[in-house]
Amino acid sequence: MKFLYKQFQGKKKQIVEVEIDQPTKIKFMTAPEFKAYKDHRTHRYFGGTFDVSPVRFVLPYDAVWSVVVEKGSARDPIEIRASCKLLPPDRGVLSTLAIDAPNHVRETLEEEMQTLGPAAEVGTGSDEEGSTN
Repeated sequence: MKFLYKQFQGKKKQIVEVEIDQPTKIKFMTAPEFKAYKDHRTHRYFGGTFDVSPVRFVLPYDAVWSVVVEKGSARDPIEIRASCKLLPPDRGVLSTLAIDAPNHVRETLEEEMQTLGPAAEVGTGSDEEGSTN
């Protein structure tokens, strides 16, 4: 398992922005979950597979957060460049939706978009027309 990562103290509603140069899986997780990930144990995370940049994640609560950018798999490794920065809260920005996000996550994003109105900036994990990612 090869990956890039960055760890930082994040506050609720701050935005993590990740730039990638090719499609890959990006995971946003707390410090205990990152430890489980490194130990090859079951872990929970936000995120998924993204094929366009930038990827944005709005922090749901205060914690030490780790951003993991996977470098393919052991059988099929990839070279990838990534950068990550923490941005201040912005009510008009929603988390980017992964292309492999489950339906209940898509429904939640749609509800948030309706609440924020047409000015909301929504990141998508794909640039294909008609995609709900």
